Amino acid sequence: MNILICDDIRDEALKLQNAVKEADLEANVMYFFKPQDVLKYIKTNVKIDVCFLDIIMPEMNGIELARKMRAEGFGGKIVFLTTSKDYGVESYQVKAYFYLLKPINTKDVVRLLNEIKNTSPIEDNAGIKIETRNLTRFVYFYEISFVEVINKNVYFRLLDGSEIVIFASLGDILPQLTSDGRFAQCHRSYVVNIDAVTQIRGKEIILRCGRKVPISRSYKEFSDQYYMRVMEKDMQ
Repeated sequence: MNILICDDIRDEALKLQNAVKEADLEANVMYFFKPQDVLKYIKTNVKIDVCFLDIIMPEMNGIELARKMRAEGFGGKIVFLTTSKDYGVESYQVKAYFYLLKPINTKDVVRLLNEIKNTSPIEDNAGIKIETRNLTRFVYFYEISFVEVINKNVYFRLLDGSEIVIFASLGDILPQLTSDGRFAQCHRSYVVNIDAVTQIRGKEIILRCGRKVPISRSYKEFSDQYYMRVMEKDMQ
């Protein structure tokens, strides 16, 4: 298990590191005192299973650091270190796994890490990094309902009803999407998340979000891909 710690107080970081060792998981532990150093490390794409982030830090707080890590594609578990639980909404937005209250209790750390090790479900961390003039965001594939091209803009239509627009062609992002088995092109202007389809009716695809997307004659194989995907999921 690879574990990263970021706490601007050296003694706190070392205390947590010692607590991690008590869990006896043969963990590889790295610790940083500055959030910017964490971001540089994350960009190296080294696999990190759990990040312990102090919330109160002078240059950048732990919540903001977590947002930037998620934007860079970090899909591991985030555990916040804090003296209070007043960050519930913000932690939900960055998919935090747990809070540990300071001062750190070794037994709590050991219990938490053993829980992570013993449950450790296969997480769906696949996605695409989207960059615009005002936004850099990592979007998980499971968040996407379908992708639509209008003129020279690509619209990522998300399951929650929101959208992200980038100046690009479908060809720019098509290889990334279709390399994942859940996406298939049904029209020259549309790529659909098959897992978001509720039914195919005539020349239309009905999606969970309530939207309808056309199927072009040139993409008849979409139906075969859809039913194959359904069968594969039923067999799992």
